[in-house]
Amino acid sequence: MSKSFEFFCAGTGGPESYTGRDMRTAHTGMNISEQEYLATMDDIVRAMEKHGLGSQERNEVIAALYSLKGEIIRI
Repeated sequence: MSKSFEFFCAGTGGPESYTGRDMRTAHTGMNISEQEYLATMDDIVRAMEKHGLGSQERNEVIAALYSLKGEIIRI
């Protein structure tokens, strides 16, 4: 099972546990800008739309991703 799958399941209340690195550790030194972060979120939303996820599910994923913004941008 991929870490991404675990991450999204755990972050949206699913039964899986996330066993990957914490977001701060995983992104330290990458110096990700807010524009890059938002572009990635846009890509994820488009992928969810392409695969027919409902608006509630998309909103849950967006909320989970947005809540991690401070642990990913410019660290």
